[in-house]
Amino acid sequence: MMKGPKKSVGVLMPLELYEQIREQAERKDRTMPGYIRQVLKRYLWYVENEPEALTGRWEIR
Repeated sequence: MMKGPKKSVGVLMPLELYEQIREQAERKDRTMPGYIRQVLKRYLWYVENEPEALTGRWEIR
């Protein structure tokens, strides 16, 4: 876990997306917040280190 100050964030999402995240978190034996943090960390790593890998559907405008 990252050390230092933390900030709580609320996210509104469609029920279908919530269920997908919940299922993936259970499969990986993680909490939902822990799984979401991991997904965001990995996505941001690619944004900063290998942006060319994020094409097509991964591109956020």
